[in-house]
Amino acid sequence: MVLSASGWRGVFGTDDHSMEPVISRHHRDLVAAAAVAFAEELKRRAPGPPPMVVVGTDTRPTGPMIADTAIRAFYSQSVSVRWLGVSAAPELMNYTRQDPACAGFFYISASHNPPGHNGLKMGFADGAVMPGSAAYPLIERFRAVALDDEQVKRIGEAVARVPAPYMERIFRDRDTAKSDALSAYRAFSLRVGRGPSPFSDAEFVSAIRDQLAVRPLGVVAELNGSARCESIDRSFLAELGVRLAVYNDISGTFAHQILPEGDGLSDAAELRNKHNRLDPAFQVAYVPDNDGDRGNLVFHDPVRGSVPLDAQSVFALVVMIELAWLRECNVVPERVAVVANGPTSLRIDRICDHFGATLERAEVGEANVVQRARELTDEGWVVAILGEGSNGGNITPPATVRDPMSTLLALVKLHSFSLASHWDGTAPAAETFLNLLERLPRFETIATDDPRAKMHVGAIRHGDLKARYEAQLPEALSRILPDLEGRYGTPINHRIMNYEGTTARGGAGARSGEERGGFRVVFFDEHGVDRAAVWMRGSGTEPVFRVLADCEGDDTALLDRLISWHRELVEAAADAASLR
Repeated sequence: MVLSASGWRGVFGTDDHSMEPVISRHHRDLVAAAAVAFAEELKRRAPGPPPMVVVGTDTRPTGPMIADTAIRAFYSQSVSVRWLGVSAAPELMNYTRQDPACAGFFYISASHNPPGHNGLKMGFADGAVMPGSAAYPLIERFRAVALDDEQVKRIGEAVARVPAPYMERIFRDRDTAKSDALSAYRAFSLRVGRGPSPFSDAEFVSAIRDQLAVRPLGVVAELNGSARCESIDRSFLAELGVRLAVYNDISGTFAHQILPEGDGLSDAAELRNKHNRLDPAFQVAYVPDNDGDRGNLVFHDPVRGSVPLDAQSVFALVVMIELAWLRECNVVPERVAVVANGPTSLRIDRICDHFGATLERAEVGEANVVQRARELTDEGWVVAILGEGSNGGNITPPATVRDPMSTLLALVKLHSFSLASHWDGTAPAAETFLNLLERLPRFETIATDDPRAKMHVGAIRHGDLKARYEAQLPEALSRILPDLEGRYGTPINHRIMNYEGTTARGGAGARSGEERGGFRVVFFDEHGVDRAAVWMRGSGTEPVFRVLADCEGDDTALLDRLISWHRELVEAAADAASLR
């Protein structure tokens, strides 16, 4: 299994693409050990009455058997369970935080990985994936339990003794718990959407319905058998007055690859084209990943038809919308912040500068950006939005998990309230979303699904690799600075940034521990304006080393040159580090 703060994942089926609903005895032992380790942590944090944990799955075939094992293990540890069955991750996590009886959640999913994979995400009563400060000690406890043969045997015997009436009651009560979760999720989504506006929930819905009655908006929801098939998407968007067309909405029936990128967006593009020909209001389609915390978008273009929107552009658009929404609501606090991860494009810096907001960066991982936002909130900042531009997922406070419903609500607000006027003073009524994107800062960025974004560096310490990269950087700069200076017409300097958890440190060698955090070189001009950047980090959920390049403007040749230069330097550093 891959064990990280972002989640624990492995192949639970017979192979990557298995659709068999069974898991092996060894996998059952691993799941039980994980549940026991988590139960111990819940009881340590809340001594007293037995804690309650919310359990749910995405729609992978191995989910029900994993859940059955986990529920039995929780019973053996005197931890109560509220079972939701199939549930979108934002639905389950927001439900956890809103019910004071819930001490945490145990969510079974492998997100965008193939169907034979599965995994676990765990968190506490705040509804957020646990931060690294809690996740890594829990991982070590899980290892200790799973590698203790006698303890695994005792846990297995306890799991086998769970009374049948108890399990029957857990599954019988599922419908009531699911209904409660859906109601809580709808109410919370409205709270997120209206934000600091003076609207009540009813007034917010009414204002949007009134606008969409005059200027309609159509959305194609291509759900690909994901957990969002059993969430609020259909009812909630219809309540707002959105014209909705829903496809592939049978749970667990995958029409195409689970990853909502590339070929995974083809069906949505064709369906949106079809609906747009009949009704020009259909400007948008979305496709979620399997746990439904990510929704990639396809937009209308008058010339090209359906155009998939890259992750960095999705995040940039939503950041613009939420900062503009603060102004629209006449909320302009002294200290407004946006939180993003290290590989988020510099275009976000430009948007924040326009609105007078401060951009703070953290290490890759939803838990890291959520924790950094909490720290800023505790310091008196108003955090308008947070997320990871590298995967397009936005988290709109008070939410603590990325959510495609928050993205769609942002688009609905943009369409209904002419928020683009806060960007450049114009908002023609007939504009498409892509027209608005073209008025945002222009940057070219390597996408996470680009083959050049992944490398294999071998079994070496990442700290050694980064140290060698830094050592070779002064000489290597002579091969890239002429390209940058020729493009931007100014002398270019650079700075090094390291991201560990919620901390950003400047300077070579500014790292600690296993030194596995993000590493970034930012290139800035003589006026101190950041123009380009390269970034790298070993993945926490896949056996790859991720790299990225980002540069201002629309010069794709410069982007190609920058990523090639960066990859060459990483390769040289990896070779040097492996010889030490």
